[in-house]
Amino acid sequence: MTLLAPLFLAGLLAIGLPLWLHRLSSENPNRQRFSSLMFLEPGEPRRVLAKRLQYLLLLAARIALLVLLALTFAQPALWRSPEAAPSGEGELHLIVLDASASMAYGDRWDEARDAARAVIADLEAGDRAQVVAAGRVMEVLTDVTADPAVLRQAVDAAEPGVFRVDYGQLTRSLDGLLRGAELPVVLHFVTDAQQSSLPTRFADLAPRTPAEIRVHNVAPDPARNWAVDSFGGSALTGELAAGVRSFAAEDAEKTVRLELNGEVVDERRVSVPAGGRADVSFAALELREGANRVAVTLAPRDDLPVDDARYLALKRAQPRPVLVVSGDSRGLGALYASAALETLGALALTPETIGPADLAGRVLGSYGFVVVTDAGVLGSAEAAALAQYVQSGGGLLMGFGPRSTSLSTVPVTGQALRPAAAPGGGTIGIGAVERSHPALRGLDEPRAARFQRYAVPTLGTDDRALLSLDDGSPLLVESGGAGRVLLFMSSLDREWNDLPVQPAFVPLMGGIANYLLGGEGFSNEAELGSTLAVRAFGLRGGQIFDPQGEPALRLGAGSDDVLLDQIGFYEVAGGGATELVAVNFDVRESDLTGVDAATLERWQALGQPAGERPVTTAAAGADEDAVAVPLGPWLLILLLLAVVVESWVGNWHLRVRRGIAA
Repeated sequence: MTLLAPLFLAGLLAIGLPLWLHRLSSENPNRQRFSSLMFLEPGEPRRVLAKRLQYLLLLAARIALLVLLALTFAQPALWRSPEAAPSGEGELHLIVLDASASMAYGDRWDEARDAARAVIADLEAGDRAQVVAAGRVMEVLTDVTADPAVLRQAVDAAEPGVFRVDYGQLTRSLDGLLRGAELPVVLHFVTDAQQSSLPTRFADLAPRTPAEIRVHNVAPDPARNWAVDSFGGSALTGELAAGVRSFAAEDAEKTVRLELNGEVVDERRVSVPAGGRADVSFAALELREGANRVAVTLAPRDDLPVDDARYLALKRAQPRPVLVVSGDSRGLGALYASAALETLGALALTPETIGPADLAGRVLGSYGFVVVTDAGVLGSAEAAALAQYVQSGGGLLMGFGPRSTSLSTVPVTGQALRPAAAPGGGTIGIGAVERSHPALRGLDEPRAARFQRYAVPTLGTDDRALLSLDDGSPLLVESGGAGRVLLFMSSLDREWNDLPVQPAFVPLMGGIANYLLGGEGFSNEAELGSTLAVRAFGLRGGQIFDPQGEPALRLGAGSDDVLLDQIGFYEVAGGGATELVAVNFDVRESDLTGVDAATLERWQALGQPAGERPVTTAAAGADEDAVAVPLGPWLLILLLLAVVVESWVGNWHLRVRRGIAA
């Protein structure tokens, strides 16, 4: 017998706890002086022995419970001789082909196929083999077989994918195959031994079931690779920036090309230092209305072309009117808000300023969103009309100015409200900024603005402060509930602050406008290997097309979730609208640096070489390799039985003790 995790035997020290507790419980601290026992009737020895037996049974049950728990974690296993196994002699050679994206570099995949064929050719009589491909998930390509033709056919048909592989997760995935093996297993990892694929804990490379590990490194030489590791921009400004990363030992000159909807619109020459990166910026693009396909590519391409391009889906919003409600149509609040919104050319907004009394004659659903410069100008009828608009899914930005000082509750949303001012009659700045929120994405530094007065709401459980002042008071609040409502707790003019004349005001209004429109001015990007659904865009009965233009989701399909397993643009069409989603390569796979020879030796040493496995003596007296049979399932059953026995004996013992005490 052997223990696969002997360190867990240290848990046997815990048996000292019940021994100590039972020793304490056996002592009787209540002792009374008594003159003589000669007039007392002696007790029955049988009762004393019964109580003693209950005490010992409870102690034994608790000790057995702790011992079984420690043994279960230690994973004991018995070794059986090969002739006891029904499959006879030989070994199972599990050939694991690394099908990650980096294996497509140069001739690595050809080398991997040659290494796998060599393993197949070296199979001896009685050996079996199985071929597995490791990509996004582990794919079993063959059953366990001794037919070399079947194995070679599977190797020839396999191809590398676009995903990365984590060697630790791969080892865990192989445990199911290892546990079901009836022969000693030899694990053949045919891989480029990529350093970025190593798990955080090196011990995760060790299989839970004993197996010999052989790593066939098909990329012993250093690789030269360059990749586009970042690409971003905003539809609000049309400005784009990309980063080029070098994984080579020499400097290089690269041409970076910018493509818009399939046409090259800009080209820049950059110098990329060895092992470093270079950034490149492009002039603002003139985006067409609707979704735009934007890509940046490297020229010339290297031996791993899949990471020489990166994609971005930018959507320019359709022209929409925006309603600005102000108590004074010529006031500065309406002027600053309208001027900022008109500056956002990518969103194509047309502000229309009206007084609060004119709200009744407007069809609010025809506006992209509504801006109220001062909540104090709203009467009950106007607040009710805006509440109905918000409940129907509309967007609302509401500021607070001098006319809101008499309010005790926020119109439309109903939070409690009180006026406030900077201490000492001075000013206060902006403190916390929730930059992860879409409304604040790309916001310039706003802390230069100063505030004299503001309103303080009582936030509900669904409310969220996106901007806060230095004293912790919320400044920009996202109100929970239906629709999209943002509350700016100070004025939108210069009455209470100087934000409208700060450089951050226009980007802030741009982010707010884009958020209230439903995020139309930003890019749609999804992670490779995630899923995409038509319902995420609010479309019904739509279709999804992959980057090759093939239907990934057809009308009437049973499920509307599509696995994103290709790089490029996915197109979602439905209800007369079209959306694009960009899917990009995982930049971690671009680093082709391999592990060193010492690390490879440590990895292989985590396995159990055939010559070091415990052996049993066959009937004929020959020494042969043994097969481990884990005892964990049986110990788990015994552990459950011990829990039941301990509970029963404990209740019995407690009942008897209560009877004595009574």
